[in-house]
This record gives sequence, structure tokens and C-alpha cells, in this order.
Amino acid sequence: MLFKTEPNSSNTDNFETRELERQDVDYTDRSKRFCEVSRDFSKQYAYIYSARLNTFRNILTPIVKKKWSDRHKILKLCELREKGTTCVIIGTLFKLQELKPSILKELSDQLEIIPQAPRTHFVHESDSLVLEDELQRIKLVGECIDVHQVVTGVVCALLGSEDEDGIFSVKDVCWAGCNIQKPLPKLSADKYIVLMSGLNTSNTADHMFSMHLFLEWLAGLSGTSEYQDEVSKIVRVIVAGGVFASHTNDSGVNEAEFIASVELMDTFAAAVSAVAPLDLMPSSQDPSGIMLPQKPFHYCLFPKAVEYKSFNRVSNPYECDIGGFMCLGTSGEPVKDVMRYSKIDNSLEVMRKTLQWRHLAPTCPDTIPCTPCTDTDPFIIYSCPAIYFNGNSSEFATDLYEGDGGQHTRLVCIPSFSETKTVALINLSNLECYSMKFS
Repeated sequence: MLFKTEPNSSNTDNFETRELERQDVDYTDRSKRFCEVSRDFSKQYAYIYSARLNTFRNILTPIVKKKWSDRHKILKLCELREKGTTCVIIGTLFKLQELKPSILKELSDQLEIIPQAPRTHFVHESDSLVLEDELQRIKLVGECIDVHQVVTGVVCALLGSEDEDGIFSVKDVCWAGCNIQKPLPKLSADKYIVLMSGLNTSNTADHMFSMHLFLEWLAGLSGTSEYQDEVSKIVRVIVAGGVFASHTNDSGVNEAEFIASVELMDTFAAAVSAVAPLDLMPSSQDPSGIMLPQKPFHYCLFPKAVEYKSFNRVSNPYECDIGGFMCLGTSGEPVKDVMRYSKIDNSLEVMRKTLQWRHLAPTCPDTIPCTPCTDTDPFIIYSCPAIYFNGNSSEFATDLYEGDGGQHTRLVCIPSFSETKTVALINLSNLECYSMKFS
């Protein structure tokens, strides 16, 4: 057995003989909207766009009136009749992209062209924008909205006018922005959250030793007394996807390797849960269905870990309240997809944009597989989080986002543990964040 997992073992065990006095904090899982979305696959995806637009109309209308006063009417596209008259329109952005993958185009061209190398980026200088609502769409022009800094699916309000050619000239843009953030608690002592991702237990040849080091550190068995004092203040561990396979692993995993990786992850999860609360998220590379939002892992994958009340199988995306601090994040799919279809090449900048757009995954369902939700869009950010994380990143990165309404959000890009041997720690008392490497 690689890791200690039995809760009541009579064998000598360091997790028990040197057990740390863990600090406890209130915890509430706020991911109900991700787990209970309607899954009616007989419906079209127009419903989720309609639900998104209706919600954002209610959000944007008071923001528009505050920004541009009541001087300009808010019109639907079908109400645009007076050419050259300045007005406000609210709708969903759609990017017309020449390089965007299309199965119809592939089928029509497969007998006429030589197969090209697969693309990972789909931006072209000829890309253009249109705005659409429930009934129609209109082409957009204007320097104040950059086609390469937005993606399909973002809802916004535009100030401008329609010209004689039926094109809308944009003079200004209004985004939904961050929602109101509830006051953050004032803590008298340090309390830490550990964020990690990309464990990739199907291929542990290079990082098994690092996983052992992490467990020893988390249990207070290694490091100086200063480190042990810090470890005792860890109140939660969140694993943001990439559990069984890495997002960069394209070779696939055979059945025997997968079974071994499941057993290893179960043992690891049980060992972590024995010393600290653990939240385990799936990702697109894990056995939880590829469509967002992903439901939690099936309990049968973790026969040892489920014996612990501190072990939690959670959704992707995931939202929770830890001691009064709202924590929100994904396993990395939405951020990577925004970077594929725009010129935004920085993960932290994408995270800032999604907060500004008030939407976790605007490219769902256009370029990210998504459940055909009918009544609501689960990816809307209803509460501004105190901690906003993105899993399976290429490297550790962090920043503090400050909204126009005084919101403070700690942004964290969590690196793949299998590739970097690195985790992120956040101090709830001041939202400071740093990385720690186990190598």
C-alpha cells in the first residue's frame, strides 16, 4: 500500500501518532445549480442562449441607465428603425471566424484538400462580430470593441447607431461587471486553503515521490516547526481536476493503467481526507462525462476515501463557502477555450475578463461541450467570489482583482502537479497566495 488509508488501523501510523490540531471552519457547498441542471437532450441549445440573454437583460438594464443615464432608449434589434439615431441594444456577441472548426466544412472538403495539421488557435485577422438576440442579428463595427478581445457567448450592452447599410456603429460598450460581493470576514488568525490539480495518477513515474512529500507535509511529518505550525492552519484541500489523466496527455490510457490509477487515487484521497477536508473535482480528462457542468465522480471509484466524512466529491465548476469566503473555480476548460478563440494569451487576463463579463464559460455551448440546459444558464456568476481559481494551468500565477464596486478577488492559476510538483496556498486572513513545490 503506497499511502496510509485505514481510519482505525492498529499499526503504527504517523498520521495518528503525530496528528495535528486542525482548525475548523464552516463549510457550505454552493454548487447545487451545477449538479441539478436539466438534462433534456431532446432540446436545442437555443434555450440556454435565451435564458442567458433574459438574465443579463435584467442585470444590464440598471447598469446601462447608471452609465449612460436615460438619454438613450434601450431597443431590441427588431425595433431599430431610425437610421443614425443613437440608442442602446443588448444582445449576445457572436464571432464569425474563418478558422473555426466545422464538421460540415470538413466533410465537404475532405475529398478536395490534403489534411492539414490540427490547429490549437483559431484567430484570423478577418474575424468579425455580430450581435444577436432571440429574433435577429446585426453586424458590428467600431474601434471601442476589439473582436480579438472577446468571444462568442458574451452578453453586453452597446451604445451606437445603425447606418444606412444596416451595420451598427458602436460608440461605447457596457459589460455586466462583477456582482456585489458580501463583506469578507475579518480573521484573527491565519487559515489556509491548498489548491492543486493535474495529479495524473495514470502516469506517476515522475511525480510519485512528490505526492509522498505532499502527504508527509500535509500530515505535519516533515519540515521545520514553522512549517508544521503553518500546516496545522490548513482548513481545506481542493483538487481542481486532472485527477486520473493530464490535460496534456494525448496518448490515452489502457484498461489496466486506468484501474491502477483509480486505486492509487482512492488511496491518495483517503490519506488526504484522514488529515484534512478534501474536495475532489473532475475535468474533461476524467471519467465523469465530458459535458459541462460535470457532475461529481461516482462514489464507486473511491471505496476507501468515501469512508471519511471529510472527503467530498464535487462538481466542475465548483462553488463553496469556506468560513464566509466564497470560492469559485473550474478545472481549466473555459479559460483554455477562450484563449483558443481570442488573442488573449494570459490565463489571469481571461479570468479578469470572465469576471467583467460575469460569466464562467461564455463559449459554452458553442465550442465547449455543454449540457443543453433549458430553463437557466448555470455558468452565470451570481455572487462575486473572494477566491477564483483555474485548474490545470501550465504554471502558477496569481493576482488580486479589484472591481469597480470595491470587490476584491484573489485569482489563482493552479499548475498541473504532475508536471510542476507545485500547489498553491491561500491565506484567508489576507487573501495572500503563494506556491509550494514538492521536489
